[in-house]
Amino acid sequence: MLYEYGGLYVDLDMECLRPIDASLNQSDCVVSQEPLEHAAFLAPVGTPLVSNALMACRPGHPFMAHVIASLPAYTGWLTWNSVLWATGPYMLTTVYRDYRRRRRRQWNAADVVTVAAPGVFQPTPDDSMVDYMRRVCLRPDVADEQRALCARVTGYDFGRSGVYPAGAFTVHHWTHSWVGRRNDPYGLLNDRMKRFDVAELIQPVRHS
Repeated sequence: MLYEYGGLYVDLDMECLRPIDASLNQSDCVVSQEPLEHAAFLAPVGTPLVSNALMACRPGHPFMAHVIASLPAYTGWLTWNSVLWATGPYMLTTVYRDYRRRRRRQWNAADVVTVAAPGVFQPTPDDSMVDYMRRVCLRPDVADEQRALCARVTGYDFGRSGVYPAGAFTVHHWTHSWVGRRNDPYGLLNDRMKRFDVAELIQPVRHS
């Protein structure tokens, strides 16, 4: 859809904090980036951890063409066993790096992909993984890039303050916001969600 028609794709577990138009004017293709904590503690592909949770491109952008052409390489047993590799951020990060490498000698402004800073679209880490990251910070062999983030991980308030960075346009609520208690160990979102019958949203059609 993005390659054929262009536009904006956003995951359903993203919350819009304010109009995002200004954040998408940097180039013809803008993609989001996961928090630095995810790249340092969780992902095997390094930084930037390019995310498919929010993507905006003009029609026919060569980056989207490259993503589509690369997808068959991620359909093996090992990759399909993990959505992160099959169609998610690990795949997209790897494809993004390959795209930059291939385009380096014939780069032009229309082909640029802007990877937004984490604080723009995904300013907070996945709540369900914070305890794991805190345990890593207690290890004597914690890596330097992880140690540099340990103060942020330790001081994270799980969104209780409701305050996000001034530059944030959206916030990602991650898997625990929709798969249930298993991935929402603190009940931070599931206890606050209002559940309703979708039929309540459907208004009967009145015929004159």
